[in-house]
Amino acid sequence: MKKEKAIWLFAGGPMQESAAKKILDFGYKLILADLNRDCVCAKYAHEFVECDTFDIDGNKAAAEKLRQKYTISAGVTLAADCHETVAHVNRQLGLPGISPEISHICRHKNLTRAVLTDAGIPQPQFACVQNIEEARSFLEILGGRCVIKATDNSGSRGFAKINSPVELTDDVFATAISAGTSGSVIIEEALNPREDCISELSVETLWFNGKMYWLNWVDRLFRSDLKFFPSLHGLQIDPVSWGVEIGHINPACHSVSIRNQIHEMVHAAGLALGMKEESGGHILKADVMLTNHGPIIIELTPRLSGGWDSSATTPARGADFQGGIIRLALGEQLDLDLWYSFFEFKNPSLYASIMADISPGAKDCIGRKFALGIDFEREKSLQLALNNVKESSYVIPMV
Repeated sequence: MKKEKAIWLFAGGPMQESAAKKILDFGYKLILADLNRDCVCAKYAHEFVECDTFDIDGNKAAAEKLRQKYTISAGVTLAADCHETVAHVNRQLGLPGISPEISHICRHKNLTRAVLTDAGIPQPQFACVQNIEEARSFLEILGGRCVIKATDNSGSRGFAKINSPVELTDDVFATAISAGTSGSVIIEEALNPREDCISELSVETLWFNGKMYWLNWVDRLFRSDLKFFPSLHGLQIDPVSWGVEIGHINPACHSVSIRNQIHEMVHAAGLALGMKEESGGHILKADVMLTNHGPIIIELTPRLSGGWDSSATTPARGADFQGGIIRLALGEQLDLDLWYSFFEFKNPSLYASIMADISPGAKDCIGRKFALGIDFEREKSLQLALNNVKESSYVIPMV
């Protein structure tokens, strides 16, 4: 009996819903892996793999069974951090995909820091430590100021900014180490962001057969960034942690010089990771901080952005990165037709903003709800997003 063609999507939350629908629209059966059988995308799945998306061995075992029933044509994740699992499953099934070695480096912040440092790309001083005594010793080297975070997690889980040695308590350390799975935390020099502009950005690049193509960049918003928008000066934001992102504006707005610096830095980082040797099409996303000494890469990850940029603000401006990366995962070539169909913005003059509804006192980025605003004026798009937050009119995946 001829087996049906399927695409395996890893993670099935709200930000993956548009991708799940696209897979069906492309004419494939949907295999979905998620630990939550009641996840948003479960209703679209022809085959549900009830497994933690970070469980490499569990998903590889499921692959052996699924390949008997389906012709699995691609394995993908979008806006989720389980890219290392996807890389291993794709290699096992002989499918196109990023190498597990690159994915592993990107998954572990200490390994990313080491690779970039060895390549001569400016990085904060850092140390990977297993206990609080080691952390306090390195904090002395840093002069009493640092940030602490899990080595292998995201969403600001376990993140803390330490301004003096007394703030590095047993509880702070325990929170950081419990947020990851490695038994270690990373202690880093606290960078000083530029104060004359929005200082944090996310940049998405596409690498095809070893060549990098710039896709997009967005300005990431934290509570202090509202000062750059005059109409929002009177806005009261409930106190949230320094590291909790409250939204973003798509696209970012900075000088050509800054864009060129970031372009060169991300390209150098991709080369250091080994992206030049990768065949096919792959995403490399960089989170970047602008400092008075130039841009610094905070994090690299081989997937499309979360936070509703690849799932909402990018589609609002007329591009379909999710559809494009699914086509590339199927082994298609990057040509002009594919580029214009998926990666070109049809409404490049639009600004699309996301603002988050955050629980008071939130310490990380988990549990937020999001609202979208779209306008030809940058600040107006942000105002509209805030209005939608106030009205509890939250974002719906755009297809």
